[in-house]
Order: sequence, then structure tokens, then C-alpha cells
Amino acid sequence: MAKSKIFLYGCIFFILGIFLASIFPFDLSFVIFILFISIIFLILGFLNRYFLISGVFALVLFIGILRYQVSSPVNTTDKIYFYNGQKIEFVGLINKEPDQRGDLTKYEIKTEQILIDNKWQKISGKVLVTNYLYPEYKYGDLAQINCDLQKPEKINDFSYDKYLSRYDIYAICYYPKIEIIAENRGNFLLANIYRFKNYFISRLNQTLPEPQSSFLAGLLIGAKKSIPADLQLAFNKTGTTHIVAVSGFNITIIVAFLMLILNSMSVARKKAFWLINIGLAIFIIITGLQASILRAAIMGFLVLLANYLGRLSQVINALVLAAVLMLLFNPKLLVYDLGFQLSFLATLGLLYFQPILSKILKIENLKNAFLKVVMGDYLATTLAAIIMTTPIIMYNFGKASLIAPLANILVLPFVPIAMLLGFMAGILSLINITLGWIFGWSVWLVLSYIIWVLNSLASLNW
Repeated sequence: MAKSKIFLYGCIFFILGIFLASIFPFDLSFVIFILFISIIFLILGFLNRYFLISGVFALVLFIGILRYQVSSPVNTTDKIYFYNGQKIEFVGLINKEPDQRGDLTKYEIKTEQILIDNKWQKISGKVLVTNYLYPEYKYGDLAQINCDLQKPEKINDFSYDKYLSRYDIYAICYYPKIEIIAENRGNFLLANIYRFKNYFISRLNQTLPEPQSSFLAGLLIGAKKSIPADLQLAFNKTGTTHIVAVSGFNITIIVAFLMLILNSMSVARKKAFWLINIGLAIFIIITGLQASILRAAIMGFLVLLANYLGRLSQVINALVLAAVLMLLFNPKLLVYDLGFQLSFLATLGLLYFQPILSKILKIENLKNAFLKVVMGDYLATTLAAIIMTTPIIMYNFGKASLIAPLANILVLPFVPIAMLLGFMAGILSLINITLGWIFGWSVWLVLSYIIWVLNSLASLNW
């Protein structure tokens, strides 16, 4: 077996170990048994190479199981979730950008101290605090909070506790008493990135009317909270929610489309590779270094790498290695993070199914360069991603949109155009609102077309 194959299968066994540990609550004796088996095979490896390879795979499987179990919470008195079910007072830092949703705001609090028997003691762990919209608190505020601490529970069919566990959050509280005791205690760079992001959104709101301004904010930086409910419903019905989710699903498609356009313009592959990567880096910074966007950017980079290297086997190894590195950092992503799953499945679709669909659709016979890119390669790219992601979407939501392929084909070619024009309008609006407004009409036309298509398709009863 080639070394590249051994590496690939080793990574897969590590991922399998995390998957099994996520599903089945293994006890310590079983984990030790797997370690024992791996050691036996490694020893026998001196006699036969296949025993050695089997021992390596068993050892990697053991490491995957162990990594997940180590990530499980330890319920000790120095952890904030130890006090679930009690009324407590604690001090913590707002360590992420506040998440405004409708008439409430969610704050992720990194705890520092807890009041026990009138004495402040050190504490660690996170608490998700839900509060009213006003008064507003911001990233970097140090807050003293008095609340009834609760353990997250499953809500209907939604595993809310598992969803929060991927962020290492095992305690929540609702509408507590909050007192700010210090400000600007967060990361200086991150605080300024958040500040610029919010200012950028405010300028977009002054440049375009609704719902185009909220839609554009979702396209550019994933700020979809203010998108009107009827437009959100149209996204759901047409299977195009990924457009404003800034997930690996849409970024991989956009990056692939940009790559195809650059190729059709005879831009050298190496130059195109670096140009798009520079664009991805700028995009990550503007969006506030969100974890989901960082993951999506890695997926986009892997699509570029596939084109750059021209060798599928190397890219598959790189893709699986990227998954391993992410799971080493946070093993709960594999089962509890749908964005993680969609990112990798969409990328696999682009790598495996896109070439097959291109041959089926006979794209190579198209002589017109524009038709080859938009009507051929882009169609194959879109269908490839949809084929791979539809089963898991159906499993998680119990339904899939029959008109999703048509909606994506009609809409997605215009998404990069809207993003480019919208970004330029946003930059001009930072300089002068009038300049942004003058240039904004072009992106308004593109956004209005997308909204019209989605609303029209969403109105179909079937």
C-alpha cells in the first residue's frame, strides 16, 4: 500500500474514532482494549507489514476516540456548569460579538469569578446569556451577572444541548440582572474589526433600501439577522439559504465560479490561485474572523488547490487532513455542526462529481466561452454540490426543495457579481454616502433580480 494511501486511511480511521465516540458512550475498558489490540498488531508488524499497517490504523482509531472523550465536560466545582439549577452571581467577559435576533440578544460569556459564601472564587467555562435588546452591551465588556443558571435541554426534535456543546457551552441563563464593571477588556484587533464591520453595515443601510441592504449585508459578511422574514422564507423554500449563510457550500461554489471565469479570461493558473486567496484573506478579516467563515475559506482554498495542483489524490489527502486538524481542535464539529458537514460534502461534490457531470453534459463540445462557463461548467458545479449535500439536508430538516437546482442555477451566477458590485458600493459609501448611492443602483438591480426569482419560485405550491 502506497504511503499516500496509508496516510489517507489513517486520517479516515481518526475521523471514524471521533464519529463512533460521538454516537456510542464507550467505557474506559473498551478504549483500553482497542489500545491493547493496536499494540499487539504493532509488535507483530516486525513479522508482517500488514500487521504494522493494521496496528497503525487501530492506534489512530484509539486516538480519535480518546480525543472526543477528552473534550467531554468535567463536572467539577471550578466549572461554571457545576452550578446549573442554582441562582448564582458571577463575573465574566463578553468574548464574542453579541448575536441580535429579533427582540432579544444572545451573549457568550467567558466566566472568571463566582460568588460563593460571600467570597469571590476563580471559575472557568462559558455561559450563553439571553437578554432584551436594550440596554446594549458589546464585545469586551466585563459584566457582573445574577441569574438562574440552567442546563441546556433538547427542544422538540432539536438537540439544543448538543448544538451548544460544539462551542463548549454547557450553561445558559435568561434575562438576568447585568451590571457592567469594566469595558474594552477584549482583544484590541478583534474589537476594531467588529467596530468596522458594524460601521460598514450601517453605511450599506444608508446606501440601499430594504430588503436589498439586508440581503447585501448577508451576502458580503454573513449578517443575515435583519433580513425580512418573507425573504428568509423564500430562501428556505428554494433551497438557497446558503447564499447568506457564508458557509463552505456557497464559498466553494463562488470560488469555483471565479476560477472558471479567470480561466476563460486566460489568466494563468498560478496567478489566479494567488489572486483569489488574497481575496479570501481580505474577506475573512472584514467578516470578523468568524469560525464558520474561517472553515468555509479553508474549503474554498481546497477547491483552488485542486485546480492548482491538478491532482485529485493530493487534494483528497489535503481535504481529509483539513478535517483532521479541525477535529483535533474541536471534535464535536463532526456530528453536531451541520456547516462542517456541508462544507466537506460540497467540496467532495466539486472534486468528484463536477468532472463527471461536465462529461455527461458534454461541456467540452461548447465552443462559445461564455456558454461554456455559465451554461456548462457552472451548471455542473452547482449540481455537483447539490447532489452531495441534499441527503444530509433531508436527514436534518426532513425535506428538500425540488426547485433548488433551478433556483441555484438562475441565481448563483449573479451572486459573485452582486458581491463585487456590493463591495465596491460599500467601500465608496465609506468615503462618501452620495458616491455609494450613485454606484449602488447597479447592485440594486442585481439584488432585485435575485429576490424576484426567489419570490417567484417560492410562490409555486409544489
